[in-house]
Amino acid sequence: MFALVKKYHALRQTGFAILFLAGNFIYGQDIHFSQYYFSPLSLNPANTGNFLGNYRIAANYRSQWKDIQSAYRTFSVGGEASFFPKNQHVSVGLYFLNDKSGLNLDVNKIFASVAFHKRIAGFNVSLGIQPGVVLKSIDFNAHTFPDQMNWNKGQFDNSLPNYETNVIQTSNFFDLNAGVFLSKRFGKFEPGIGYSLFHLTEPKETFVSNDNHLSIRKIATIDIKYYHNEKIILNLYSMMANTTKASDWVTGFNFEYVLWKKAFFNTSIFGGVMWRDGLNRISDAMILTAGLKYKNYTGGVSYDINISKLHTATDYKGAFEIALIWTAKNTRLVKKQIPCDRY
Repeated sequence: MFALVKKYHALRQTGFAILFLAGNFIYGQDIHFSQYYFSPLSLNPANTGNFLGNYRIAANYRSQWKDIQSAYRTFSVGGEASFFPKNQHVSVGLYFLNDKSGLNLDVNKIFASVAFHKRIAGFNVSLGIQPGVVLKSIDFNAHTFPDQMNWNKGQFDNSLPNYETNVIQTSNFFDLNAGVFLSKRFGKFEPGIGYSLFHLTEPKETFVSNDNHLSIRKIATIDIKYYHNEKIILNLYSMMANTTKASDWVTGFNFEYVLWKKAFFNTSIFGGVMWRDGLNRISDAMILTAGLKYKNYTGGVSYDINISKLHTATDYKGAFEIALIWTAKNTRLVKKQIPCDRY
């Protein structure tokens, strides 16, 4: 009996060491949403205030791989508003994100955004910057360590000292992001191109006594709206994120059908399909999307169907997402028309 317990103790100790040593060699992707276009502040700081309206509030929730115990849950909420000092378009925003993943890793992010918008040569140009803080923590009380074996009871007891002097429970740091976005209407087409950089300060992030720094994460986006007629709109989306050896590519489309039009907002329904892949990995998931725009509310849901090698553990179940955006009416005059007689 005690021989088996000792063997288990040795395996746990080895596994625990590998877990933390692997942190030096594993390159992971940042927190992300499948409906990334409904999380504007976490996608690109230049998106701050880049919409038709006085202000807006957005909330997102993602639950991934529920069949795997303690997998991933992500929640974010943010708000932004536009101001026009001396007739210049300036926007400010604030967003909060919480992410919980396996082994009780808890991540909280708080970022403020400032963006400047200008029309140059017919293009709408937006520049944004986003400083903030990231708070990461692990709960030692939710785990047992090799030195917490109670040999009298033959089981681990997390009330005993763990003697892990090289492992800390928190990792907090300042972070800085920046981005740019350009768009222009060409007849029935309205393309938009965005590029953003995250972790510009390459902050130190570690739970152990090493000098691990976050590499700069780069995100490029392309979206195209095609106004087929007054009722049908095709929205094409593509997003590529890359950092060190990890990449994330999401691309697809939504068909939007306008039920009725109002002075400020349309009421419409939309649905589509997207695909998640990567530059250095095989296909990850097929994403089904659907939603509704009603007055100044926009709601979207999506479901990731996992098709990677992990499907044997997830039974093809991926992630569920829900997004909700509320936009205030625009009270600023955006179109000017002077009536005159024709001769």
